[in-house]
Amino acid sequence: MASDAKYFNEKNGSPASSAIETPATAGHVSKKRFPFNLEVRQEESSFATTKNASNADFDPIPPSKRTWTWGAYVAYWMADAWAVSNWQVASSMIAVGLDWRMAIGACVLGNTIMGVVITVNGRMGATLHAPFPVLCRMPFGYYFSYFVVLSRCVLAIVWLGVQTTTGGQCMTVLLTAIWPSFKNIPNNIPEDQGITTAGMVGFLLYFLLQLPFLCIPYTKIQYFFAFKSVIAPIVFFAVFGNTLHKAGGTLSKSSVITKGPTVGGSVLGWAFFANLNGVLGNYATLGLNIADFSRYSNKPSAQNVQVIVIPIIFTIVGLLGIFTAAASETVYGEVLWNPIDIIGLWMESGSRGGRAAAAFAAIGLIIVTLGINISANSISAANDLMAFAPKYINIRRGQLLAAFIGSWGFVPWKILASAATFLAFLGGYTIFLGPMTSILMTDYFIVRRGNVSVPDMYNFHGIYRYSPKFATNWRSVAAFFIGCIPPLPGFINNIVVAGKQKTGVSLGGQHLFSIGYVYSFFAAGVFYWAFMKFFPHHESMMDHAETGEDIIAAQDEKNVEMRRANLAGRKPNFVQKIFQV
Repeated sequence: MASDAKYFNEKNGSPASSAIETPATAGHVSKKRFPFNLEVRQEESSFATTKNASNADFDPIPPSKRTWTWGAYVAYWMADAWAVSNWQVASSMIAVGLDWRMAIGACVLGNTIMGVVITVNGRMGATLHAPFPVLCRMPFGYYFSYFVVLSRCVLAIVWLGVQTTTGGQCMTVLLTAIWPSFKNIPNNIPEDQGITTAGMVGFLLYFLLQLPFLCIPYTKIQYFFAFKSVIAPIVFFAVFGNTLHKAGGTLSKSSVITKGPTVGGSVLGWAFFANLNGVLGNYATLGLNIADFSRYSNKPSAQNVQVIVIPIIFTIVGLLGIFTAAASETVYGEVLWNPIDIIGLWMESGSRGGRAAAAFAAIGLIIVTLGINISANSISAANDLMAFAPKYINIRRGQLLAAFIGSWGFVPWKILASAATFLAFLGGYTIFLGPMTSILMTDYFIVRRGNVSVPDMYNFHGIYRYSPKFATNWRSVAAFFIGCIPPLPGFINNIVVAGKQKTGVSLGGQHLFSIGYVYSFFAAGVFYWAFMKFFPHHESMMDHAETGEDIIAAQDEKNVEMRRANLAGRKPNFVQKIFQV
């Protein structure tokens, strides 16, 4: 890889000459007004020419931090799949007319497709070891890539808040199980806010509990995922087993199992596709930014296990949700899709055994929610936030910032309680994520065939600038709008209908939105390939890859020694651990 070093020196200058802290100045606080340095650590392996372009977390992951094996990705998806939202995934499908078999079929097909997309797109991160906000500069150019990153960032932060609300509900169940009088706390919050005083206490306690877990280093977070991958199945199987036992061990009496489709013909077909699109949209976000996690791979093939793990685990969780809901109808006289509701009913008997079971199950669900918030939302949001201010935001700071914005700025308890249109907006946002994902994959695998320059991704005047003035690739912008505009009327219709109003959108427009992710994905990819073929940008095309791997490896050895020396010479306090490391 000697050519990498030569290319890097010619393009950007040597790392030692760039505006990056040296070992002698790293960690130095020049002003005594703060007990910590506002700037994050800058290491010599950075390809950036200024501190405003990168930091130690935003750089390509060095060999010493590539710690994720194939087992880590199994644990990651176990942490992500065992979630209340995935447990309930079939509920909306059955509500619109599908039977349970078709609902599971939509889950299997949708998760299989997303497994392929995630694994193929993840190969990019596992090979180049750069985060998603950096990789998307290849097809989109520097300026438009910020729009792409912001689009993903907002979703991650909002869902982080929504999952925190779910965790707060679990915490409320736990507090009630321990202290039954907790449910009698007088409510002083207006009803239109969507939360009670007791609920707010649970939300606040869960939020505070979540903060230390957001500070776990990303190189070690897979151990927490492994822990959750053991706890989550135990909790969910316990809920299912207890409900099935109370139902007499049979599901044959439930309408969930015995009732067939309530619609037929083309209506049933489009209902299936609409719900398939919903399954695809459930993880379209990670389909776009999976490089944020695959870049930690100890080898490029380690993340390939995702293509098998994703459809299997999600199908198991979906089946458990269906069968538990069916059993609950026999036991409680109504179909209960939310496991938190079932756990809450365990306490109604007033027995210590019921309360103890509810308490342990609530603890398990709290762990479940922590895992999914970290795996699907927190780290993704942190990587996106770093793109806007890498001089001051690293992964840890980004996670904490996203937690505060998502949990308090977006008032997620109110979103869950009343904002049906906003939830419809989040669910339909896939028509924008599909084109972004497709353009990124088409650019790397088909247009460039892997021949890209990692150093240039960190150089704002490099080959991916495309335009001196706009720093944007017009081909990707055009392909993006071609992908997302046709299903847009159906997207708007979906939001308005959720608000219980009517629109004049034709049935064809509604049907196109029902296959919105598939259409936008393929349309954007095909048009981007055509634009790049007939209007190529020769300056960014290469006949070999420039990864800078030799520079990364050499500087990694120096940085490891520097970290050891710094740790041996100082004992940071808690504030410094959060803001300086």
